[in-house]
Amino acid sequence: MPTQLKGRSTPASVAGKNGYSLISSGKFRQLYATLLKCELLEERLGSSLAHGTKGTPSLMASAVGLTLDLEPEDTVLFTPQIFAANLVKGVPVRTLLCSAAAKESDAVISFARIGALNRASSGESAGLATGAALANKMAKNSKVAVAFMEGGTLALKTCREVLEIASKHKLPVLYVVEAELDRSDEKLLAAFGNLFPVITVDAYDLVAIYRVAQESIARARDGGPTLIACLPYVPDGMSSSAIVNIERYLVGKKLFENSWKDEALAEFNTELGAACLPQSDPLA
Repeated sequence: MPTQLKGRSTPASVAGKNGYSLISSGKFRQLYATLLKCELLEERLGSSLAHGTKGTPSLMASAVGLTLDLEPEDTVLFTPQIFAANLVKGVPVRTLLCSAAAKESDAVISFARIGALNRASSGESAGLATGAALANKMAKNSKVAVAFMEGGTLALKTCREVLEIASKHKLPVLYVVEAELDRSDEKLLAAFGNLFPVITVDAYDLVAIYRVAQESIARARDGGPTLIACLPYVPDGMSSSAIVNIERYLVGKKLFENSWKDEALAEFNTELGAACLPQSDPLA
């Protein structure tokens, strides 16, 4: 069963009082804390994907920015690469740790019980999301579907027929991929640009991703797919850590407070501690 997320924020909570930003301080804090906790969980699980590897940036910032404000009935399909992003939709830390420690078959059953599908291939993600979007359009319920796809732009070649269906029927769906933007990637993305909007965004810029998400989700609810390509853009002297980048951004805007990190760390450690403790007997 496809993953479903928590409710999105109202427009009032997104629009802030800052003249230079449509994102409120509260939303910045939520974005930062959510990304920090996801990456901490990745590190806890011993994953090398917490900060990405050369040529393959983590989709963690994309997962947080694109799904944080989705509604409960919206559908999102994560891949194993962004396992910890289940925190965004409220899956308890205990459940994630138990699933990670379980055998693969047991983990699939566990995720099915919480309404998540985390072991889908790129083709499966695209197909299931497109099917959900078609059902949403027929129901006229204004819900959207989001598919995260591994394998870079090469994954798009195997899904072209599905994406053409989404374009033809103007389905409310977002497709998210990583891209290197070499010559072949540019040509492929340009080709898909003939079907529907293609937006490129820095894979390590959570603020930019969130803004792209607001635009793309609004377009999808009105009826129309979007392809979002997350680029491993790391200029000389810059960090490939989304956490470092958002901290630098918020400090520059005089919005960052050290208490944000302290509170997020304390909350995560509390959740982690509770998750690692044995279940108490409610009848004891």
